[in-house]
Amino acid sequence: MKRWHSTFTLFAWVAFVFCTIGCDRGESRSVSTDLIHIPATASTVASTPADLPTIAFTDTLVELGIVSEGTQVDVVFSFQNTGSAPLILSDVSTSCGCTLAEQWPREPIQPGGNGEVAVRFDSRGRVGANRKEVFVVTNAVPSTTTLVLNAEVIGPSTKE
Repeated sequence: MKRWHSTFTLFAWVAFVFCTIGCDRGESRSVSTDLIHIPATASTVASTPADLPTIAFTDTLVELGIVSEGTQVDVVFSFQNTGSAPLILSDVSTSCGCTLAEQWPREPIQPGGNGEVAVRFDSRGRVGANRKEVFVVTNAVPSTTTLVLNAEVIGPSTKE
């Protein structure tokens, strides 16, 4: 039994040493950023605002009014790149699971170009006043634009 224990311990140490040495090949682990050009990031700002993309939404607030519970409402937010560099929408997220960002441009929007962010609000189980936010993250300054949906959801017992 003691011999088996010693053999197993020796084998475990040898395996550990080989794994440790084999994983460290001395190679550089840096990632090249040559293909990525974002004029404004959290740590730097382009030399002048004229070098940046700018996102201008037609409306950032949509009042849906009274909505019957269980209804799904589709909303489209239109925007234009009013800056002088390509605009990239890197993420569109929502404040709650009842609101879904369904579509937005995945390709860069050239200066003067237009795009849309399509959102769906599901009113199931949301009786009462609702304020839902959609967060659009871009390479513009500021990097996040907040879009808002307001709705008053009425249930079957509150319908007039």
